Amino acid sequence: MLNANAEAQEQRTINMFQIQGETFDERLTSVAHLISQKKNIVILAGAGISVSCGIPDFRSKDNGLYNNLNYQELGLTCAEDLFDLHAFSEDPRPFWKFVRRNNFASGTIAPSVSHLFLAWLDQQQMLLRIYTQNIDGLEQSAGVNEDRIVYAHGSFTGATCMKCKAKYQSSEIIASHDVEAGVPVCHRRIAKKTKTSHDTAAKKTNSIQIPPERRSSRKRSCTQSSLNHNNFCPPPVEQGCCGGIIKPNITFFGEKLDNTISRRLEKDYKKADALIVMGTSLSVAPMSKLVGFLPDNIPRILINRDIVQVMKSPSQHEKQDEFCLFDACLLGNCDAVTTVIKGKLSNTDTDTKSEEEHIHSGRLVTDENKGTWLKNQSRESVLLFEGALLSAPSTKDAAILPPNVVIFCDHCQNEIKGNIFCCKNCFDFDLCGDCYPKVKLTHADGKHEFDVESIS
Repeated sequence: MLNANAEAQEQRTINMFQIQGETFDERLTSVAHLISQKKNIVILAGAGISVSCGIPDFRSKDNGLYNNLNYQELGLTCAEDLFDLHAFSEDPRPFWKFVRRNNFASGTIAPSVSHLFLAWLDQQQMLLRIYTQNIDGLEQSAGVNEDRIVYAHGSFTGATCMKCKAKYQSSEIIASHDVEAGVPVCHRRIAKKTKTSHDTAAKKTNSIQIPPERRSSRKRSCTQSSLNHNNFCPPPVEQGCCGGIIKPNITFFGEKLDNTISRRLEKDYKKADALIVMGTSLSVAPMSKLVGFLPDNIPRILINRDIVQVMKSPSQHEKQDEFCLFDACLLGNCDAVTTVIKGKLSNTDTDTKSEEEHIHSGRLVTDENKGTWLKNQSRESVLLFEGALLSAPSTKDAAILPPNVVIFCDHCQNEIKGNIFCCKNCFDFDLCGDCYPKVKLTHADGKHEFDVESIS
Protein backbone atom coordinates (compact mmCIF):
# COMPACT_ATOMS: atom_id res chain seq x y z
CA MET A 1 0.00 0.00 0.00
CA LEU A 2 1.18 3.50 -0.80
CA ASN A 3 -0.76 5.46 1.77
CA ALA A 4 -2.23 4.96 5.25
CA ASN A 5 0.31 2.29 6.06
CA ALA A 6 0.21 1.70 9.80
CA GLU A 7 3.89 0.73 10.01
CA ALA A 8 4.97 3.86 8.11
CA GLN A 9 2.81 6.01 10.38
CA GLU A 10 4.45 4.49 13.46
CA GLN A 11 7.88 5.10 11.92
CA ARG A 12 7.02 8.75 11.33
CA THR A 13 5.95 9.14 14.96
CA ILE A 14 9.37 7.91 16.07
CA ASN A 15 11.52 9.70 13.49
CA MET A 16 9.59 12.94 13.10
CA PHE A 17 12.14 15.65 12.45
CA GLN A 18 12.78 17.91 15.41
CA ILE A 19 14.24 21.39 14.95
CA GLN A 20 17.44 21.65 16.97
CA GLY A 21 18.78 24.73 18.76
CA GLU A 22 17.68 27.49 21.09
CA THR A 23 18.15 30.60 18.93
CA PHE A 24 16.51 31.56 15.66
CA ASP A 25 19.73 31.07 13.68
CA GLU A 26 20.41 27.66 15.24
CA ARG A 27 16.93 26.40 14.38
CA LEU A 28 17.13 27.82 10.87
CA THR A 29 20.48 26.09 10.38
CA SER A 30 18.86 22.85 11.54
CA VAL A 31 16.13 23.17 8.88
CA ALA A 32 18.69 24.01 6.20
CA HIS A 33 20.75 20.97 7.18
CA LEU A 34 17.71 18.75 6.76
CA ILE A 35 17.07 20.13 3.27
CA SER A 36 20.72 19.75 2.28
CA GLN A 37 20.53 15.99 2.82
CA LYS A 38 17.69 15.53 0.34
CA LYS A 39 18.03 14.70 -3.35
CA ASN A 40 14.40 14.14 -4.37
CA ILE A 41 12.45 17.08 -2.99
CA VAL A 42 8.84 17.54 -4.06
CA ILE A 43 7.56 21.12 -4.15
CA LEU A 44 3.89 22.10 -3.97
CA ALA A 45 3.78 25.74 -5.06
CA GLY A 46 0.95 28.25 -4.97
CA ALA A 47 0.28 31.86 -5.88
CA GLY A 48 2.33 33.14 -2.95
CA ILE A 49 5.60 32.62 -4.83
CA SER A 50 4.44 34.95 -7.61
CA VAL A 51 2.99 37.81 -5.55
CA SER A 52 6.26 39.77 -5.63
CA CYS A 53 6.12 39.59 -9.45
CA GLY A 54 2.96 41.70 -9.38
CA ILE A 55 0.63 38.72 -9.83
CA PRO A 56 -2.01 38.67 -7.06
CA ASP A 57 -2.96 35.54 -5.22
CA PHE A 58 -6.60 34.53 -5.14
CA ARG A 59 -7.81 34.53 -1.56
CA SER A 60 -5.76 36.82 0.69
CA LYS A 61 -7.85 39.47 2.42
CA ASP A 62 -5.62 42.40 1.51
CA ASN A 63 -4.45 41.94 -2.09
CA GLY A 64 -6.29 38.79 -3.20
CA LEU A 65 -7.78 38.78 -6.68
CA TYR A 66 -11.23 37.67 -5.56
CA ASN A 67 -11.46 40.45 -2.97
CA ASN A 68 -10.30 43.20 -5.32
CA LEU A 69 -11.69 42.25 -8.71
CA ASN A 70 -14.25 44.62 -10.20
CA TYR A 71 -16.29 41.70 -11.48
CA GLN A 72 -19.40 43.76 -12.19
CA GLU A 73 -17.45 45.94 -14.59
CA LEU A 74 -16.43 42.76 -16.41
CA GLY A 75 -20.05 41.63 -16.63
CA LEU A 76 -19.87 38.91 -13.96
CA THR A 77 -21.98 38.49 -10.85
CA CYS A 78 -19.16 37.06 -8.70
CA ALA A 79 -15.39 37.07 -8.89
CA GLU A 80 -15.06 33.27 -8.92
CA ASP A 81 -16.80 33.10 -12.30
CA LEU A 82 -13.73 34.64 -13.92
CA PHE A 83 -12.13 31.17 -13.99
CA ASP A 84 -15.32 29.12 -14.28
CA LEU A 85 -15.58 26.87 -17.34
CA HIS A 86 -19.33 27.25 -17.75
CA ALA A 87 -19.10 31.04 -17.54
CA PHE A 88 -16.25 31.10 -20.07
CA SER A 89 -18.19 28.85 -22.44
CA GLU A 90 -21.24 31.11 -22.27
CA ASP A 91 -19.25 34.29 -22.82
CA PRO A 92 -15.42 34.40 -22.87
CA ARG A 93 -15.27 38.21 -23.20
CA PRO A 94 -14.91 38.98 -19.46
CA PHE A 95 -12.03 36.57 -19.13
CA TRP A 96 -10.07 37.81 -22.13
CA LYS A 97 -10.67 41.43 -21.18
CA PHE A 98 -9.19 40.74 -17.76
CA VAL A 99 -6.20 38.89 -19.25
CA ARG A 100 -5.26 41.73 -21.59
CA ARG A 101 -5.72 44.47 -19.04
CA ASN A 102 -3.49 42.72 -16.52
CA ASN A 103 -0.68 41.78 -18.91
CA PHE A 104 -1.05 38.05 -18.36
CA ALA A 105 0.65 35.70 -20.83
CA SER A 106 2.71 38.57 -22.23
CA GLY A 107 6.00 36.88 -21.41
CA THR A 108 7.35 40.10 -19.88
CA ILE A 109 6.92 39.21 -16.18
CA ALA A 110 10.22 38.34 -14.49
CA PRO A 111 10.42 35.40 -12.06
CA SER A 112 10.69 36.05 -8.33
CA VAL A 113 13.43 35.17 -5.87
CA SER A 114 11.34 32.13 -4.92
CA HIS A 115 11.24 30.93 -8.53
CA LEU A 116 15.01 31.34 -8.77
CA PHE A 117 15.40 29.33 -5.58
CA LEU A 118 13.51 26.45 -7.21
CA ALA A 119 15.79 26.69 -10.25
CA TRP A 120 18.80 26.59 -7.91
CA LEU A 121 17.50 23.41 -6.26
CA ASP A 122 17.20 21.89 -9.73
CA GLN A 123 20.76 22.91 -10.58
CA GLN A 124 21.99 21.28 -7.36
CA GLN A 125 20.19 18.06 -8.36
CA MET A 126 18.03 18.22 -5.23
CA LEU A 127 14.68 18.61 -6.98
CA LEU A 128 12.44 15.73 -7.96
CA ARG A 129 9.33 17.62 -9.04
CA ILE A 130 7.46 20.90 -8.74
CA TYR A 131 3.68 20.56 -8.64
CA THR A 132 2.65 24.13 -9.24
CA GLN A 133 -0.90 25.41 -8.94
CA ASN A 134 0.16 28.58 -10.77
CA ILE A 135 -0.58 29.21 -14.42
CA ASP A 136 2.05 31.90 -15.07
CA GLY A 137 4.83 29.54 -16.20
CA LEU A 138 7.44 31.46 -14.19
CA GLU A 139 9.06 28.30 -12.84
CA GLN A 140 10.27 27.48 -16.33
CA SER A 141 11.19 31.12 -17.00
CA ALA A 142 13.42 30.98 -13.92
CA GLY A 143 15.35 28.06 -15.40
CA VAL A 144 13.73 24.97 -13.90
CA ASN A 145 14.00 22.02 -16.27
CA GLU A 146 10.66 21.55 -18.02
CA ASP A 147 10.63 17.86 -17.12
CA ARG A 148 10.69 18.77 -13.43
CA ILE A 149 7.50 20.86 -13.61
CA VAL A 150 3.92 19.60 -13.42
CA TYR A 151 1.37 22.32 -14.09
CA ALA A 152 -1.47 21.07 -11.92
CA HIS A 153 -3.86 23.73 -13.21
CA GLY A 154 -2.37 24.15 -16.66
CA SER A 155 -0.27 26.97 -18.03
CA PHE A 156 -0.90 30.28 -19.74
CA THR A 157 1.95 29.67 -22.17
CA GLY A 158 -0.30 27.83 -24.61
CA ALA A 159 -3.89 27.92 -25.84
CA THR A 160 -6.23 25.63 -27.75
CA CYS A 161 -9.18 26.12 -30.06
CA MET A 162 -12.27 24.72 -28.37
CA LYS A 163 -13.63 23.57 -31.72
CA CYS A 164 -10.83 22.09 -33.86
CA LYS A 165 -8.22 21.72 -31.08
CA ALA A 166 -5.58 23.74 -32.96
CA LYS A 167 -2.68 24.84 -30.73
CA TYR A 168 -1.56 28.44 -30.20
CA GLN A 169 0.94 30.39 -28.11
CA SER A 170 -0.87 32.66 -25.65
CA SER A 171 1.73 35.42 -26.09
CA GLU A 172 1.03 35.42 -29.82
CA ILE A 173 -2.69 35.78 -29.17
CA ILE A 174 -2.23 38.63 -26.69
CA ALA A 175 0.15 40.50 -29.01
CA SER A 176 -2.28 40.32 -31.92
CA HIS A 177 -5.13 42.06 -30.07
CA ASP A 178 -5.37 45.38 -28.30
CA VAL A 179 -6.73 45.73 -24.77
CA GLU A 180 -10.32 46.32 -25.77
CA ALA A 181 -10.33 43.78 -28.60
CA GLY A 182 -12.83 40.97 -28.64
CA VAL A 183 -12.37 37.26 -28.08
CA PRO A 184 -9.56 35.51 -30.01
CA VAL A 185 -10.86 32.99 -32.50
CA CYS A 186 -9.23 30.27 -34.56
CA HIS A 187 -8.21 31.19 -38.10
CA ARG A 188 -7.07 27.71 -39.04
CA ARG A 189 -8.17 26.59 -42.50
CA ILE A 190 -10.40 23.55 -42.32
CA ALA A 191 -11.14 20.95 -44.95
CA LYS A 192 -14.40 21.29 -46.76
CA LYS A 193 -17.08 18.74 -45.95
CA THR A 194 -20.55 18.00 -47.19
CA LYS A 195 -23.16 20.05 -45.43
CA THR A 196 -25.80 18.26 -43.43
CA SER A 197 -28.95 19.46 -41.78
CA HIS A 198 -27.07 19.34 -38.48
CA ASP A 199 -24.31 21.61 -39.87
CA THR A 200 -26.89 24.08 -41.15
CA ALA A 201 -28.60 24.25 -37.78
CA ALA A 202 -25.28 24.71 -36.03
CA LYS A 203 -24.31 27.55 -38.36
CA LYS A 204 -27.44 29.45 -37.37
CA THR A 205 -26.42 29.27 -33.72
CA ASN A 206 -23.85 31.87 -32.76
CA SER A 207 -23.22 30.62 -29.23
CA ILE A 208 -20.23 28.51 -28.25
CA GLN A 209 -20.61 24.81 -27.79
CA ILE A 210 -20.59 24.32 -24.05
CA PRO A 211 -18.59 21.25 -23.05
CA PRO A 212 -20.16 18.88 -20.54
CA GLU A 213 -19.50 19.74 -16.92
CA ARG A 214 -16.79 17.54 -15.47
CA ARG A 215 -15.19 16.95 -12.09
CA SER A 216 -14.78 20.19 -10.17
CA SER A 217 -12.67 20.96 -7.14
CA ARG A 218 -15.34 23.34 -5.92
CA LYS A 219 -18.90 24.41 -6.54
CA ARG A 220 -19.62 27.72 -8.22
CA SER A 221 -20.54 30.28 -5.60
CA CYS A 222 -22.95 31.91 -8.02
CA THR A 223 -25.92 29.74 -8.84
CA GLN A 224 -27.59 32.22 -11.14
CA SER A 225 -26.48 33.07 -14.65
CA SER A 226 -23.21 34.85 -14.12
CA LEU A 227 -23.14 36.89 -17.28
CA ASN A 228 -24.68 40.17 -18.33
CA HIS A 229 -24.56 39.63 -22.06
CA ASN A 230 -26.91 39.58 -24.99
CA ASN A 231 -26.38 36.31 -26.86
CA PHE A 232 -22.63 36.47 -27.35
CA CYS A 233 -21.61 36.04 -30.98
CA PRO A 234 -18.05 34.99 -31.82
CA PRO A 235 -16.11 37.41 -34.07
CA PRO A 236 -16.42 36.68 -37.81
CA VAL A 237 -13.63 34.90 -39.70
CA GLU A 238 -12.81 34.38 -43.35
CA GLN A 239 -14.76 31.73 -45.18
CA GLY A 240 -13.12 28.35 -44.77
CA CYS A 241 -11.62 29.15 -41.36
CA CYS A 242 -12.53 27.34 -38.15
CA GLY A 243 -13.79 30.31 -36.12
CA GLY A 244 -13.73 28.41 -32.82
CA ILE A 245 -13.11 30.20 -29.54
CA ILE A 246 -9.53 29.98 -28.24
CA LYS A 247 -9.13 28.94 -24.60
CA PRO A 248 -5.81 29.09 -22.71
CA ASN A 249 -4.43 25.75 -21.56
CA ILE A 250 -5.38 26.30 -17.93
CA THR A 251 -7.73 24.22 -15.82
CA PHE A 252 -10.89 26.18 -15.11
CA PHE A 253 -13.14 25.37 -12.18
CA GLY A 254 -15.44 22.74 -13.60
CA GLU A 255 -12.68 20.85 -15.47
CA LYS A 256 -11.08 17.61 -14.39
CA LEU A 257 -7.35 17.62 -13.75
CA ASP A 258 -5.27 15.84 -16.36
CA ASN A 259 -4.95 12.16 -15.41
CA THR A 260 -1.22 12.36 -16.06
CA ILE A 261 -0.89 14.50 -12.91
CA SER A 262 -2.15 11.67 -10.70
CA ARG A 263 -0.02 9.11 -12.51
CA ARG A 264 3.10 11.25 -12.16
CA LEU A 265 2.48 11.82 -8.47
CA GLU A 266 1.96 8.12 -7.85
CA LYS A 267 5.35 7.42 -9.44
CA ASP A 268 7.06 10.23 -7.52
CA TYR A 269 5.69 8.74 -4.30
CA LYS A 270 8.37 6.05 -4.46
CA LYS A 271 11.25 8.53 -4.81
CA ALA A 272 10.22 11.58 -2.76
CA ASP A 273 12.41 12.19 0.30
CA ALA A 274 11.00 15.59 1.38
CA LEU A 275 8.04 17.89 0.71
CA ILE A 276 8.18 21.69 0.70
CA VAL A 277 4.85 23.52 0.50
CA MET A 278 5.26 27.13 -0.70
CA GLY A 279 2.82 30.02 -0.93
CA THR A 280 -0.50 28.21 -0.92
CA SER A 281 -3.62 28.18 1.25
CA LEU A 282 -4.15 24.45 0.52
CA SER A 283 -7.81 25.26 -0.04
CA VAL A 284 -8.25 23.83 -3.54
CA ALA A 285 -8.74 20.10 -4.00
CA PRO A 286 -7.43 17.77 -5.16
CA MET A 287 -3.90 19.24 -4.97
CA SER A 288 -4.38 19.99 -1.27
CA LYS A 289 -4.45 16.20 -0.78
CA LEU A 290 -0.80 15.97 -1.83
CA VAL A 291 0.37 16.83 1.71
CA GLY A 292 -1.28 13.74 3.16
CA PHE A 293 -0.67 11.51 0.14
CA LEU A 294 3.13 11.40 0.19
CA PRO A 295 4.89 8.93 2.53
CA ASP A 296 4.50 9.61 6.24
CA ASN A 297 8.19 9.15 6.94
CA ILE A 298 9.46 12.09 4.87
CA PRO A 299 9.82 15.60 6.36
CA ARG A 300 7.28 18.27 5.43
CA ILE A 301 8.31 21.93 5.43
CA LEU A 302 5.94 24.87 5.04
CA ILE A 303 7.05 28.21 3.55
CA ASN A 304 4.05 30.50 3.73
CA ARG A 305 2.81 33.72 5.31
CA ASP A 306 0.61 31.82 7.75
CA ILE A 307 0.08 28.30 8.97
CA VAL A 308 -2.19 26.19 6.79
CA GLN A 309 -3.47 22.75 7.60
CA VAL A 310 -5.37 20.00 5.87
CA MET A 311 -7.23 17.27 7.67
CA LYS A 312 -6.05 13.70 7.23
CA SER A 313 -8.25 11.02 5.78
CA PRO A 314 -9.98 8.75 8.34
CA SER A 315 -7.38 5.97 7.98
CA GLN A 316 -4.52 8.42 8.53
CA HIS A 317 -5.65 9.89 11.85
CA GLU A 318 -6.93 6.79 13.63
CA LYS A 319 -3.90 6.86 15.96
CA GLN A 320 -2.39 10.22 15.06
CA ASP A 321 -3.23 13.90 15.14
CA GLU A 322 -6.18 14.58 12.84
CA PHE A 323 -4.25 17.19 10.84
CA CYS A 324 -1.25 16.83 8.56
CA LEU A 325 1.37 18.64 10.61
CA PHE A 326 4.58 20.17 9.25
CA ASP A 327 7.99 19.40 10.68
CA ALA A 328 9.00 23.03 10.16
CA CYS A 329 6.94 26.13 9.44
CA LEU A 330 8.92 29.06 8.01
CA LEU A 331 6.34 31.82 8.08
CA GLY A 332 6.80 35.01 6.07
CA ASN A 333 7.07 36.29 2.52
CA CYS A 334 8.30 33.43 0.35
CA ASP A 335 11.11 35.54 -1.12
CA ALA A 336 12.41 36.45 2.34
CA VAL A 337 12.42 32.83 3.49
CA THR A 338 14.00 31.36 0.34
CA THR A 339 16.71 34.03 0.35
CA VAL A 340 17.84 32.89 3.80
CA ILE A 341 17.48 29.17 3.10
CA LYS A 342 19.57 29.42 -0.06
CA GLY A 343 22.20 31.35 1.85
CA LYS A 344 22.36 28.62 4.46
CA LEU A 345 22.62 25.91 1.81
CA SER A 346 25.30 27.64 -0.26
CA ASN A 347 27.74 30.52 0.10
CA THR A 348 27.69 31.27 -3.62
CA ASP A 349 25.31 33.36 -5.69
CA THR A 350 23.79 34.81 -2.52
CA ASP A 351 23.17 38.40 -1.53
CA THR A 352 24.89 38.20 1.88
CA LYS A 353 23.59 41.58 3.02
CA SER A 354 20.01 40.68 2.17
CA GLU A 355 20.39 37.30 3.88
CA GLU A 356 21.71 38.90 7.08
CA GLU A 357 18.85 41.42 7.10
CA HIS A 358 16.27 38.67 6.88
CA ILE A 359 17.96 36.63 9.62
CA HIS A 360 18.14 39.70 11.83
CA SER A 361 14.42 40.33 11.34
CA GLY A 362 13.57 36.69 12.06
CA ARG A 363 12.15 35.70 15.43
CA LEU A 364 10.86 32.77 17.39
CA VAL A 365 7.34 32.19 18.65
CA THR A 366 6.86 33.52 22.16
CA ASP A 367 3.98 33.52 24.62
CA GLU A 368 3.08 37.02 23.39
CA ASN A 369 2.67 36.02 19.73
CA LYS A 370 1.66 32.38 20.13
CA GLY A 371 -2.10 32.66 19.68
CA THR A 372 -4.65 29.93 19.04
CA TRP A 373 -3.28 29.26 15.56
CA LEU A 374 -0.51 27.14 17.12
CA LYS A 375 -2.99 24.79 18.73
CA ASN A 376 -1.73 21.74 16.82
CA GLN A 377 1.68 22.92 15.55
CA SER A 378 4.43 23.02 18.20
CA ARG A 379 5.98 26.45 18.74
CA GLU A 380 9.49 24.99 18.35
CA SER A 381 8.72 24.11 14.74
CA VAL A 382 7.77 27.68 13.77
CA LEU A 383 10.17 30.42 12.65
CA LEU A 384 8.83 33.89 11.88
CA PHE A 385 10.19 36.03 9.04
CA GLU A 386 9.25 39.34 7.47
CA GLY A 387 5.60 39.24 6.38
CA ALA A 388 4.50 36.48 8.75
CA LEU A 389 0.83 36.54 9.71
CA LEU A 390 -0.18 35.52 13.20
CA SER A 391 -3.90 35.37 12.58
CA ALA A 392 -4.30 32.22 10.53
CA PRO A 393 -7.74 30.54 10.67
CA SER A 394 -8.27 28.31 13.65
CA THR A 395 -8.21 24.56 13.17
CA LYS A 396 -11.98 24.36 13.46
CA ASP A 397 -12.12 25.94 9.99
CA ALA A 398 -10.07 23.15 8.45
CA ALA A 399 -11.86 20.23 6.87
CA ILE A 400 -11.32 17.48 4.36
CA LEU A 401 -14.08 18.91 2.22
CA PRO A 402 -14.66 22.67 2.34
CA PRO A 403 -18.35 23.62 2.10
CA ASN A 404 -18.08 24.51 -1.60
CA VAL A 405 -16.35 21.31 -2.77
CA VAL A 406 -18.15 19.04 -5.20
CA ILE A 407 -16.85 15.53 -5.79
CA PHE A 408 -17.72 13.53 -8.89
CA CYS A 409 -17.47 9.79 -9.30
CA ASP A 410 -14.50 8.82 -11.47
CA HIS A 411 -16.53 6.00 -13.01
CA CYS A 412 -20.02 7.32 -13.78
CA GLN A 413 -18.97 11.01 -13.69
CA ASN A 414 -22.03 11.92 -11.60
CA GLU A 415 -21.85 14.12 -8.51
CA ILE A 416 -21.47 12.08 -5.34
CA LYS A 417 -24.28 12.84 -2.91
CA GLY A 418 -23.68 10.28 -0.16
CA ASN A 419 -20.58 8.42 0.95
CA ILE A 420 -17.36 8.89 -1.01
CA PHE A 421 -15.22 5.80 -1.55
CA CYS A 422 -11.64 7.06 -1.92
CA CYS A 423 -8.85 4.86 -3.20
CA LYS A 424 -6.07 4.80 -0.59
CA ASN A 425 -3.40 3.98 -3.18
CA CYS A 426 -4.29 6.42 -5.96
CA PHE A 427 -3.85 10.15 -5.55
CA ASP A 428 -7.34 11.17 -6.65
CA PHE A 429 -9.76 8.35 -7.44
CA ASP A 430 -13.24 8.54 -5.91
CA LEU A 431 -16.33 6.39 -6.39
CA CYS A 432 -19.98 6.81 -5.51
CA GLY A 433 -21.89 4.18 -3.53
CA ASP A 434 -23.55 2.78 -6.66
CA CYS A 435 -20.30 2.23 -8.58
CA TYR A 436 -18.08 1.14 -5.70
CA PRO A 437 -19.18 -2.52 -5.29
CA LYS A 438 -18.45 -3.35 -8.93
CA VAL A 439 -15.54 -1.03 -9.75
CA LYS A 440 -13.48 -1.96 -6.68
CA LEU A 441 -13.15 -5.48 -8.12
CA THR A 442 -11.64 -4.27 -11.40
CA HIS A 443 -9.76 -1.14 -10.31
CA ALA A 444 -6.05 -2.08 -10.18
CA ASP A 445 -7.13 -5.73 -10.46
CA GLY A 446 -8.88 -5.40 -7.11
CA LYS A 447 -5.58 -4.87 -5.25
CA HIS A 448 -6.27 -1.34 -4.01
CA GLU A 449 -8.14 -0.54 -0.81
CA PHE A 450 -10.66 2.23 -0.23
CA ASP A 451 -11.56 4.65 2.56
CA VAL A 452 -15.09 5.89 3.16
CA GLU A 453 -15.76 9.58 3.69
CA SER A 454 -19.12 11.24 4.07
CA ILE A 455 -20.36 14.57 2.74
CA SER A 456 -21.91 16.54 5.55
